[in-house]
Amino acid sequence: MSDPLGGLPHVTPVERRLLELVADGRPLVSAGAEVALDVRAVVATVDGLRTRFGVRSTAAAVRLARDAGLIGTPVARRRLS
Repeated sequence: MSDPLGGLPHVTPVERRLLELVADGRPLVSAGAEVALDVRAVVATVDGLRTRFGVRSTAAAVRLARDAGLIGTPVARRRLS
């Protein structure tokens, strides 16, 4: 069976939502407020995602998540809402 995430590690629903919010350009403070995390927890979560994805930047993590189908493009997400 093929890996649907293209080799990316599992992400939690909160991690996925943070990736979506960051992809939409939301500041970390605002993204954290939406998922009920303080900014330190958001920074730690995003840092952890970058490490698990094996990338150096948040933009690269977002790009990998999009390529793997974990998150859609901002326009596609707005159409689904």
